[in-house]
Amino acid sequence: MSEAALERGYRRALRAYPASWRARHGEEFLGVMLDVAAGEGRGKPTRSELLHLMLHGTAARVNRVLQGRRRDRMAAIGTIGGTALALVMMVLGELGRWFRWNSYNLVDHPFGAFTTPAAIAFVLTIMAFAALAAGRHTTARVLHAAAVAASIALAVVLGVTDPAIPVHPLVFSFFGAANLLALFGNPVRTSVLRRLVFIGAPLLGVFITLTSYLQGGGAQRTFWGGPYLISDQRLAWWSLELVVLAALLAAAGPKARPWACLALIPLASLPLSGMFLSLGGNAAIGLIGIQPGVFYVFCSVMGVVSAWVAWKRPVLSFGSRDARPAG
Repeated sequence: MSEAALERGYRRALRAYPASWRARHGEEFLGVMLDVAAGEGRGKPTRSELLHLMLHGTAARVNRVLQGRRRDRMAAIGTIGGTALALVMMVLGELGRWFRWNSYNLVDHPFGAFTTPAAIAFVLTIMAFAALAAGRHTTARVLHAAAVAASIALAVVLGVTDPAIPVHPLVFSFFGAANLLALFGNPVRTSVLRRLVFIGAPLLGVFITLTSYLQGGGAQRTFWGGPYLISDQRLAWWSLELVVLAALLAAAGPKARPWACLALIPLASLPLSGMFLSLGGNAAIGLIGIQPGVFYVFCSVMGVVSAWVAWKRPVLSFGSRDARPAG
């Protein structure tokens, strides 16, 4: 490949970056890459160079759309949602056979000490949270990426096989999305976000586990693919809805935020009403349940109030004096 062809190859790869970035830094960056290639005696770009240009160019485009604070909030939402549901799935689904009645046993070919191979995605998500709590930010990101890859692989493998204990694809869709969101930024960049993540994730996990156990009847066999209110499919679907709504709200800019609050917060009543419909037991047998209307009214009022607050205070700040960059 001639030098002209090499330059054309690099210019094509640089199109991954925004036009404004190329106008400021493109020629200088191109010159550096050409000098490096000449010094190494190469006549074409390497695969590693092209991959890095694509990834960093895509990141530059994302940074233009989503500023750092918004990406950090989205990462916090993914971390909280993923960790909380991983705890729920581990207790009710994977470890449930050790303490829940009518559970799976060795005849059902469980996955070692766990119940299904889905435990791989759950454990990786919880390990990423633990690494984040220990200040190992790079390790946490690697584990989140591994959880995304594991969710995709497990969805494909279990989808083309006939496992003894089925896991609904929505479970892997949720954990893939939640862990991907966690990679968007630094979920613990500020003290406020650190408290939200490190306190909110375990508390939410314990709360949903307890309420789901009360509504699930106590049998593990009705959790994986069960026909009742609380199952792996329904919990994953409701959680996915909530995480997507929260991420869209966090991604909204100052001008769009009041309208996002007005539209998105009332929509949260749909998954919430399903998740806690029979809180306290099975409403069909006479125990007290929380009716959907309660959530519809509450979320609608919260949407209006939040929209008014966002309109009066368009800059939502999560900053603090001890804010620090990712390690």
